[in-house]
Parts: sequence; structure tokens; C-alpha cells
Amino acid sequence: MEKKTVVILGATGSIGTQTVDVISKLGNFTIVGISFGRNKKVAEEIIRNHNVSFYHGSVELSVGTKVESVRELLEKTMPDIVVSAIPGFEGVKATLEALNYTKRIALATKEAMVCAGSFVKQMAKDKNVEIVPVDSEHSAIFQLYEPHIDHIVITASGGAVRDIPLEKLHELTPHEVLKHPTWSMGGRITVDSATMVNKFFEVVEAHELFDIPYEKIEVYLNPSSFIHGIVFLKDGTIKVHAGKPDMRVPIAYALTYPTREYESYVSKVEEFDMRLLPVERQRYPLFFFGLEIVKRYGLAERIAFNSADEIAVEYFLNRKITFGRIEKIVMQCVGEINKMNIKIDSIEAVYHVDETARRLAKNISEKEF
Repeated sequence: MEKKTVVILGATGSIGTQTVDVISKLGNFTIVGISFGRNKKVAEEIIRNHNVSFYHGSVELSVGTKVESVRELLEKTMPDIVVSAIPGFEGVKATLEALNYTKRIALATKEAMVCAGSFVKQMAKDKNVEIVPVDSEHSAIFQLYEPHIDHIVITASGGAVRDIPLEKLHELTPHEVLKHPTWSMGGRITVDSATMVNKFFEVVEAHELFDIPYEKIEVYLNPSSFIHGIVFLKDGTIKVHAGKPDMRVPIAYALTYPTREYESYVSKVEEFDMRLLPVERQRYPLFFFGLEIVKRYGLAERIAFNSADEIAVEYFLNRKITFGRIEKIVMQCVGEINKMNIKIDSIEAVYHVDETARRLAKNISEKEF
């Protein structure tokens, strides 16, 4: 069987390196290009071990051929599959670019749906490109989905703050917040897990990917992250997707869909954890704020939410603001964008709101210290 070609955007991050692991085990995929940020050592290891031809990154490597942009990387490789795993708004731009050059997007960059969902979906339709989700929760719903759905549940771990007394949350340090109880992830997404901003983004992503109304998407805590998603059908049937938390499994499914070819750990019955706990409003105020804005406002506020969160989390990880200030910065920035009544009718307008919101968030953050 002819090997499928893959480009990994964000290859040295958590999803990127796990994708490399999966491809090493599957054997019927070839990595033809990667993009990365600053992790020179890991990038060179990937290129050497997998004989990767082209790369795009912020530093020069001793192996491979450097190209000047993601567009050039994709033009030179024309891959069968692009794994879109660049975090933040840069991942939105890269996903939109990738839609011009591939047959399938394995989508890990949830911001693409949060900030530009309608544009991404329309472009994928026009270009006849499959979008297969990589997030464990959306992969779960993707695998369980059928038209007769009444509502769905996606789960959250609750992050590092799940069991911390409420009065101590405000002054938590990056070291404390980055101790995720079940998943191994990058810095921003681990902080977003602690605030449950990540879960708000996943609600939006589920809404966009599966065309399910917000009121039909429920979120519960499953402390062990054993349950990934639940689909409730109109005839009373309940379908549950569960398994040990391992991102390699949904990554592999996004690559091999519609078949299953990856082999991993198989859970024993005694390991099953089916607990579902409510999400506390006091502990995760940004999650509930996000749900309110998507029900009351439009795309501009969603974009501003993401942009402000990116900036606030960066300031927090650099110890310039406290953990408790993240929500204040995001809420204030979204409020300012809302006052502008910006209409989003093009991808250029999406970029404009992102740039505007970033400037606002930086100004607000600078006043915090």
C-alpha cells in the first residue's frame, strides 16, 4: 500500500511529538514536512529520524531544507494529510493556508473553529477537504455521531485547580497551575485547562464541527479523563466513548480514519471511572463567561476572548500577573471589543479583530503590574 504523506504544523509541541510517535508505530505514513517554533533540538531529531525533506521554523537547522513560510512548505510537499497543531491564532492562519494544499486536516488547533469556524468550514467544503478532529472529546463525538442526536456531553478534568480551596486560587503560581492531573500538554493549554477556557473553546468547536446548538452541549467533570464524550440519541440510546487518557489514540484515528490501525493500552473493567461532576461557577468563571458571550454576541467577541486569553496567559506564565487576573483581562477586553460593534464578514475582518484585541489586552495587562 502506498504511504500517505503528512505535514505536521507545530511538530515540536505536545500534539506534534505524539503524532511523530504514532507515525513511527503505524509505518504507512511518511512525514514530508514540519513547522516548529524555537525547539531546534527536537526539530532536528524529527528530521533526522524520519528523513524529512522540508521545514519551516524560526531557527536554522543542520538538517533538512528550510522554507520561508508555511505556504511554501505546503506548496513543496502537497501532503495527503496536514496535522494542524499550532496553538493560538497563528494556528488559525496556518489551518486556513493548509486547506489549499491537502485532502485532510487532522485538526488539533481548536482556535481555528473558535475564531474562524464558518470560514474554515466553507473553505473545506469548497476545496473538498476532510476535517477530522484530534481533540479527544471531539474525536469521541466524531466517532459516536449520527443524525438522530438529542444532545451531547463533553468532559473536562478540571485541571490543576480542581481540588484547591477557592480562596487560594487567585495567587496560584505558574508552577502550581502547570501540574495537570491527567494530561501532558503545553503551557498555554494547561493554564487554559485550569481556567476551563480550553473547555469553553471545545464547546464552540463542537458547535461548529457538528452543527449542534449550544444548549444541546453539556459539560461535566470526569476527574480521571476516562470518559471523553457521550451522545444521547432521541430514541433513548446513550453512546459513551471512554478509555485511558492518551492523545496518541485520537491522533492515530485522525490519520487512519475510517479504519483503526493503531494499537495501544486496553483498559480493564476495574479501571473504569464513570463519575460525572458539575462544573463550579465560582471556580471556573471564564468558562461560564464564554458560554454567555456565544449565546448573546457574535464572532468578534469570540475572537477577542481567544486573543485576550493568549496575552493574559503569556503574562501569567512570565509571572507578570497573578492567576486571578487572567479572567479580569479577558472580560475587560471582550467588553471593549463588544462596544465597537465590529461586523465579521471576511477573514480580513477576523485578523483585524485579533490584532485589535491583542493591543487592548496588552495595554490592560501592562497596567496590572
